[in-house]
Amino acid sequence: MRTAKAKGIAVGAVTTAAAAALAVGPAATPSAAAPAVKVTTPPAGSSAKVAGSVLVQWSNTTGKEVDVWLSARTPSGSHDRLSLVAPKAGSKKAGEALATLPTVPPGTSYTVEVTTQDGKESDVSGPLSLIG
Repeated sequence: MRTAKAKGIAVGAVTTAAAAALAVGPAATPSAAAPAVKVTTPPAGSSAKVAGSVLVQWSNTTGKEVDVWLSARTPSGSHDRLSLVAPKAGSKKAGEALATLPTVPPGTSYTVEVTTQDGKESDVSGPLSLIG
């Protein structure tokens, strides 16, 4: 019995390339999307003076106006907003503000939070020490 051939390949035979194209494997996992709002400065471990100023820089892909807050870490790991230090800080893709800090007790549990005004996207800096 003769086997029909098409372009030099036996009909019914599966080539390695065709098998690879037909193989159903695990779906490719999508890469993690960059956060919509990301605090880039101050870096974790920075310090600033109580009632002084701190440079805050961020990226913002939302197109929404952002506010900058001084926050404090709670024992549970969340953040409590203490003071709005730069309201309506901009909606550009890269922003910065020189934030004037309030008079608060010195400590190491402070952070800077940049958040969209609707509160849907935000990011928190690493720990910020405030010194007297």
